[in-house]
Amino acid sequence: MQNLGILDDQYTILSVRHSEFIRLYYNAKHNQTNVNYIIEIKRPGNNHEHHNDNFPANEINILNAINNSNNPYILRYIRNGNGILALNNEPPINVSYIVYENTPKFDLFEYIASQRLPERQAKLLFKKILTGIQLLHNLNIVHRDIKPENILLDENYNPKIYGLYFSCFNANNLMAYLGTKSFAAPEINEMRPFDGIVCDIFSLGQLLFNIVNGMFGFHSTVNDRLYRLIKDHQFDEYWQNNSFNGLNLSQSFKNLFVRMVAYNPNERPSIDQILNDEWMQEINNLNADQMNGLENELRQELHNREIAFQNNH
Repeated sequence: MQNLGILDDQYTILSVRHSEFIRLYYNAKHNQTNVNYIIEIKRPGNNHEHHNDNFPANEINILNAINNSNNPYILRYIRNGNGILALNNEPPINVSYIVYENTPKFDLFEYIASQRLPERQAKLLFKKILTGIQLLHNLNIVHRDIKPENILLDENYNPKIYGLYFSCFNANNLMAYLGTKSFAAPEINEMRPFDGIVCDIFSLGQLLFNIVNGMFGFHSTVNDRLYRLIKDHQFDEYWQNNSFNGLNLSQSFKNLFVRMVAYNPNERPSIDQILNDEWMQEINNLNADQMNGLENELRQELHNREIAFQNNH
C-alpha cells in the first residue's frame, strides 16, 4: 500500500479512508507495533468547529464514556494527540488527531448504495446498529449525524458506528443545525428547538429505508413531495409512488418506517419499541442455530457485494 506520509513520528499514513468538510480519516500503521489504525484529523484552521484546531474536550469525554461501555457496534477509541503531519510533497503542519481501532472493510454506504438488502438480513444488520445507538442514548449522548457513511464494517461485517464529531451530551432542547440534510428531522431543518434522541430516531428511519431499498425514502423534509405525503399521513399515496412500486415491502416494514420518520416527534418510537416492533419479531424469535444461519447469510451477501464493488473499481 502506498505511503502517503508520517504523523507525529509514530504513524505511517497509508491511504485516505474518508473525507468530510471538517475532518479527514486515514488508514495508518503504528511504526513500532505495525498495528493498523484509523486516524481522524481535524482540518487545521477550520472555523466551522469551535474556532480552534484542537478537538473539543466534550468530544473526547464522549469517546471515553463510550469506551467504558465496551459496546461492540461502536468504533473503539484508542487515544488522541497533537503532532506534525508530514504528507509527501506537502509542507508539514501541526494537527490534532484521534486514533481508532482499524476496520478492514468499507463503510456501509458502499454495500447498500442502489441495491436492496433482503428484509430478513436487514433486520439483523439494523438490530446491531440500533444496539450501538441505544448505548449512546442510555449515556445521554446523541449522535446527530447517523448515515451509512458513518457506519463502518469490521472483518465479520458487523457495523461499527463512528463520526461522532457532532455528538453531545444532554439531548434536550438543542438548537444547532448539524448533520446531513437528507437524514435530518423536520424540526432541525425548520430551526426549531429539538430533542436529539428523537431526531436520531428519525435519522435511523431514513437509514433503515436505505438499507432495505437501496434508495432514500425522500431527499429532505423541506419542500419534498414524498415527505409531505408522510407528514400529511397520506401513506397509501406515498407507497404508490412509482419508485416504490414493485419493491414487495412487508406491511410491518412500511408501518415502522413511517412511524420513525413522523413529522410529529412525539409519534416516533423509542429504540426499545423498535427492537420489539412487529417487523423485528421474526429474528427476535430465532434460536441460536437459526441466528447463526442468518449471520452467515448476511456475511455472505455483504462479502459478495464487496467483491463486486472491488471488481468494478
